[in-house]
Amino acid sequence: MSQGNYDPRFPQPNPFAPQADGYGGYQGQQYPQQNYTGQNFPSQSYPPQRPKHAGSGLKTLLIILGVIGSLLGLMFVSCCGGLVYLAQPQKPSSAASQLFDLSLVPIPTLLTLPPPKKKFHVHPKPKTIGTRIVIDTFRKRSFAIPNPFQGEANFSAVSVGENSSTPGHSGKICVYLPLGEHAPRTLPAVLITVAGTNLLQGANFGPIEDISAGAEHLPYVQAGFAVVVYEMDGGAEVKSDEQLTVAYNQFKASCAGMVNARNAFEYILARIPQINPQQIYTAGHSSAGAAALLFAAHEPRVAGCVAYAPCADVAGFHPYGTILRMKPKFPGLIDFLHQSSPTTHAERIHCPVLLFSAEDDSVVDVQKTRDFAALLQKTNAQVTVYTVEEGDHYDAMIEEGIPAGIEWIKQRAGR
Repeated sequence: MSQGNYDPRFPQPNPFAPQADGYGGYQGQQYPQQNYTGQNFPSQSYPPQRPKHAGSGLKTLLIILGVIGSLLGLMFVSCCGGLVYLAQPQKPSSAASQLFDLSLVPIPTLLTLPPPKKKFHVHPKPKTIGTRIVIDTFRKRSFAIPNPFQGEANFSAVSVGENSSTPGHSGKICVYLPLGEHAPRTLPAVLITVAGTNLLQGANFGPIEDISAGAEHLPYVQAGFAVVVYEMDGGAEVKSDEQLTVAYNQFKASCAGMVNARNAFEYILARIPQINPQQIYTAGHSSAGAAALLFAAHEPRVAGCVAYAPCADVAGFHPYGTILRMKPKFPGLIDFLHQSSPTTHAERIHCPVLLFSAEDDSVVDVQKTRDFAALLQKTNAQVTVYTVEEGDHYDAMIEEGIPAGIEWIKQRAGR
């Protein structure tokens, strides 16, 4: 066929139609219309699909990995944030900085003190007579008790009240008086509670025949003081978390034993005429030292406070991990630990204070006692700190602490 001749056997392409570019598209971006009737064009969908460019699969993979990475990062930040939150001690409410309102619990009808029924005698020579369990953050540790004291005392025990359903009304008190007759308002008194608790529950008396009790009480009696020892609600022996929860709730309802202390104080004023109401001192060792300090903050009529190796910072005494573990079972735990801590109320303790500690105390670090003393001294000029080199948590108190406390009280009582 010659150039320029038309042969119908060989159809010629339309020179004005868009030409395929070989990549599924058309030159000039002109797409064929559905009414186009030209021939010999490649079959195309409408609109035509372009093939994926090289590397687009890698981009998709990177996008997916980016999304996954973002999600993992978000989870990491959330988890770490949660851990940081848990690691930070939770702050108590503002109400926990206030003293317990003891007026919410009425004073019971105080029963009459019965005649003395028991005389204690303590061996005259130092002798290890048993062991005593002292506080150590749920880890019970035994300390041998040397007892260098001797003597006798009139002893009586009585329930404070009769209503067992009201906090502080069913606890007992024990009263030691020096032998002989005493005119009204002539005896200084030392108010003490039972030591050796975990600061989450109260304390009950052991058998009165337990001679170890005399080691902490009789020295004051031999020095011419009356001694009044009180129980704190929630002092039943516990062997499970459930029992501890019950004891905690009872202790909390009694305002960390302050209702018991208040009732014992009122009992002295109403039922023990031999005691001088102007010379009632509060004292205690370890957890009982914390109670003594806390009551001194609540009761302005206290003449002075002697605290031997006291757990002054109740909230800081328990490891925070332990607090987190206990919190679900102990309602209001964070606030209660703060409110029951003498450290919280240091500025409210205005009476003279003697703090005693041993340098080698393995339960309450001596530096914590010094720190608490410094806190007290900001608002109280009558704070004395007495430390000894050795004796650990208990022996130092028995051998040197109580004698020092007796002399300190004598100076203030004019005896």
